[in-house]
Amino acid sequence: MRIFLLFFPVFFFCGLLHAQTVKVEYGGDPLPEKDRKKIEQFLQHEVDFYSQFGLPDTLSLQLYVFENRREAIDYLESINVSLPIKASGAYSPKQQKAVILGRENGRERSLAIIYHELSHHFVSQILGKRPPSWLNEGLSEYFEHCTIHKKAVRHTFTEYEQGRVRTMYMLGEVNLPTFLK
Repeated sequence: MRIFLLFFPVFFFCGLLHAQTVKVEYGGDPLPEKDRKKIEQFLQHEVDFYSQFGLPDTLSLQLYVFENRREAIDYLESINVSLPIKASGAYSPKQQKAVILGRENGRERSLAIIYHELSHHFVSQILGKRPPSWLNEGLSEYFEHCTIHKKAVRHTFTEYEQGRVRTMYMLGEVNLPTFLK
C-alpha cells in the first residue's frame, strides 16, 4: 500500500503533462534568429491554448516567409493555392503550409501575420479541413493581436476593437459590466 501511495502522485502528475511537439520547417527567405525565437515562443503559447481542445501530440507544419509579395504570390501559384486579393498571408490545410506574403510592412506586422496563420494550422488540426469561418478567423485575429513580453503573451486591444465595443455599448448591444468580467 505504501508503494502505491508513493508512486500515485508521480503517475498522476505524469498524466497531466502534455507531450506536445511541433516541428516547423522554414522556407522562403531566411528569417533572422531573433524572429525564429519569437515565433517558437509564440508557438508554445498557442500549443498551450489549443491543447485544451484535443490537439494531437505531434504536429508538423511548413512556414514560408517571403520578403517580397510578388515572390510569395508566384510560390502560391506554383503549389495551386488561391489567395484573396488583399491577403497578407495564406494557410493551406491540405498541404499544412503557412505562407507570409512579404515583409514590406515591417517586422512586427509580419510576426503578427505569422501568428494569425499558425492559429489556422492549430484550428484545422483540431476541427478538420473546414472549420467554421467565424471560429477560425476569430481565433486567428485574436492571436494576431497578441504580443510577446518577457513574462507572458498579452492581447492588445486595437483602436478598431475599442471603437466597436464603444458602438456596441451605445447601441445597447452589450452590457458593459458583464463584458468587462
